[in-house]
Amino acid sequence: MIYQPIRLAFSVSTKQLCRIPGPIRISTVRWMASPIEKLTILRKSFDGEKIDAYLLPSTDAHQSEYLAEFDFRVKFLSGFTGSNAFVLVTRDKALLWTDGRYFIQAEAQMSGDWKMMKQAVPDAITPTEWINSNMAKGSIIGFDPDIMTYDEARSMGGRLKSVGYTMKAVHGNLVDRFWKDRPSLPNKKLICLSKEETGAGVGEKLTRVREGLKGKQCTALVLLALDDIMWTLNIRGGDIEYNPLAYSILLITESDAHLFIDPAKLDDCSRSHLGNVSIHGYDDAKPFLKKYAQSLEGTSATVFVPGSTNFAIGELFESRMYQSVSPIQEMKAKKNDVELTGIRRASIRDAVALSKYLMWMEKQVMGGADLTEEAAGKKIDEMRTHEEKFVDLSFGTISAVGAHAALPHYHPSNGSELVKCTTSEVFLVDSGAHYRDGTTDVTRTIWIGGKVPAEFRRDNTLVLMAHIDMASTVFPAGINGIRLDAISRQALWKYGLDYNHGLGHGVGHFLNVHEAPGISHRRYTDSNLLHEGTVITIEPGLYMEKKWGIRIENVYELVGASVPSGASFLAFRPLTWLPIQREIIDCFLLEERHKQWLNEYHSKTLSIQKEEISKRSGDHSEVLQWLEKACAPI
Repeated sequence: MIYQPIRLAFSVSTKQLCRIPGPIRISTVRWMASPIEKLTILRKSFDGEKIDAYLLPSTDAHQSEYLAEFDFRVKFLSGFTGSNAFVLVTRDKALLWTDGRYFIQAEAQMSGDWKMMKQAVPDAITPTEWINSNMAKGSIIGFDPDIMTYDEARSMGGRLKSVGYTMKAVHGNLVDRFWKDRPSLPNKKLICLSKEETGAGVGEKLTRVREGLKGKQCTALVLLALDDIMWTLNIRGGDIEYNPLAYSILLITESDAHLFIDPAKLDDCSRSHLGNVSIHGYDDAKPFLKKYAQSLEGTSATVFVPGSTNFAIGELFESRMYQSVSPIQEMKAKKNDVELTGIRRASIRDAVALSKYLMWMEKQVMGGADLTEEAAGKKIDEMRTHEEKFVDLSFGTISAVGAHAALPHYHPSNGSELVKCTTSEVFLVDSGAHYRDGTTDVTRTIWIGGKVPAEFRRDNTLVLMAHIDMASTVFPAGINGIRLDAISRQALWKYGLDYNHGLGHGVGHFLNVHEAPGISHRRYTDSNLLHEGTVITIEPGLYMEKKWGIRIENVYELVGASVPSGASFLAFRPLTWLPIQREIIDCFLLEERHKQWLNEYHSKTLSIQKEEISKRSGDHSEVLQWLEKACAPI
């Protein structure tokens, strides 16, 4: 699944980390109010707050990448449902910035009262630049300090101040004040993972964190990123669809740890699991942290506050703050042996389910079944539920026919779910699951039967070459992922083609399907350093508007590579073992090394899946015959 965090002028974070909800004042606006009515009501609050514009990142109480409906303010206000958006509303303009995954979608979903602004393309204008070019000097720009990070607010505020503008913290989100029918938050119990499942107990992880803090001469760490907290405490939640996260905040000091969470999410088992971690109500976090910060006055104590901490909390520690990337990011990214073993096993089980699904798709389409893309997507969702240790999907399945496949994050809606899977168009399925021992994310592009256009066959082959070029690369350990991205694009660039998203993203261990590090071409971040034990995707694509979309995605683990110099180098080892459709490859375009890679990949895919299937009861002869054909050499 494609992940492309975008850093604007004020640096939208890779992992949008937490805010504490401010007071919510509700009036009587109808849920079904039109976009212009909502903008009108929002603007009416400007005078009372003495602001001329309002900034609204599409984030939640924890700046998560994906949102619970409770926090989907940008969707409520604009109608746009993409995972990346940043809104600026002035007294007469409403602008929404997003990246290339969503250009077509944003234009389709927003009314004429809104203007879509492009990120990460040549000549893109940032919000800061737009304000400087279009608003009167002296204008005051409001922002929610519980959403914007401390670093972002200080950085953007400094740039705006230098050219005659002021940023003002407005407490209590202005949209929340009139969102009458705001959905409620889920309230699911925590899942607790044992040391046997994670490879390290809670106490071991806290000790490791404290040792790292000593090395930086810090006395405490404030954690706001939900995946950081879940990993550290070996817990998982259910507050955000497809993301095993629970709204929480964690303070780790030299001698104790304090978890702020809704007590209703805990039971006797989870309280016992958390052991000596002190439990507080979620709403107690801000006053507790404020009091804790005050207790440090007059001391030499320094608190590690990750750079993506929200402004409201970061401001509490600004006189004694050490800022950097969260230390948990690197710990979490380097999977231990238990985590890697689990992910390998989960990936194999998942691949067997996908093989059965692709075989089923062929039979349905070739048999002329009345199969919609929505039904096709639901089928793989259902098939995965029968796999051992299945917990949930890792994201909403992307099931796209024809031109819909050109929308990287397409989901059937508003009648489009009636589009049929046929022999005359491409079908793209991007899907994944959470198992207790690992998380998966796989994309396959197929064309079942029918006459395949030569142009599509060429495009698909170029994407395959891009994938193989990256998967075959050996590179120095510890480099930043941005240095690898261009390698995968050479095959496409030779034809003047490209794709407007990053090449890959980290994958969690029964955690977020998107995590650091990533391989992306648009920006440099300190969290994208690549190390042995990292689990990461390779997913080049090509999207021809109104024609087709193509993406080939596998998950890989980074392993040590042997090089003549003896230096520390890494290579990609596949975790995903699933056939790549051979019938839509133009073999004349492939170099011998591409053919060799594909044949070896398919040979091992067949061997691994056969071994897994042999362990299962029942007659599996049909899927084994399908695999033999799908994995035949080219």
